[in-house]
Amino acid sequence: MSFEFMTLLVYSPRGTSENAQFSRVLAGSCKNGETRFAQNVASKIVELNASSYFRNAALIPIPRSTPLVPGAVLPARVLAENLVNNNLGNIVYSCLRRVQPINKSSNYFSAQTRNTVPTHFDSLGIDPVLIAEPTLILIDDIFTLGRTAMASAMKLQTVFPDKEIKIFCPFRTRGMEDKNILISLETGLIDLSLDGNGVRLPD
Repeated sequence: MSFEFMTLLVYSPRGTSENAQFSRVLAGSCKNGETRFAQNVASKIVELNASSYFRNAALIPIPRSTPLVPGAVLPARVLAENLVNNNLGNIVYSCLRRVQPINKSSNYFSAQTRNTVPTHFDSLGIDPVLIAEPTLILIDDIFTLGRTAMASAMKLQTVFPDKEIKIFCPFRTRGMEDKNILISLETGLIDLSLDGNGVRLPD
């Protein structure tokens, strides 16, 4: 089982170069749901001629690790709405929700102790909605191990088996290297690991 993904920026959680340090500032802006960051992401996608990735698509924000409190900001939704406002996607549907809380991935330092794909999958639910677009693009902030995105895509596939499902995150984590690179448009496929607990990513 595999799904296509796209990322735009390199996130370096421990790098010391100028761009690595700036990536952490931008990641903070992303996680805070800052509109200016979202607008800049949309503009850069257009500038890099990557708009076709979002053609004829409905954008679906990936929820946080706990059910959303009424009135709280969902950064992924802010990003999705700004993408649509820049003609990157047709419409936003917040139909994917966290029905039971799980531990935040950022609280763990190793892949072995982070939530598995089945843990994510079982904690998610989908509100009934009719979607005309042939493509569904999941929107999240930072693409690290890909387990949240994989589980979200698998959950969508159970309800929308005839749709093409893709993923977009502004950042891809490069935790073990610091090449002083910030902008790096990447696309590829994520695959479910053989044991079903994790994800295989291209280098």
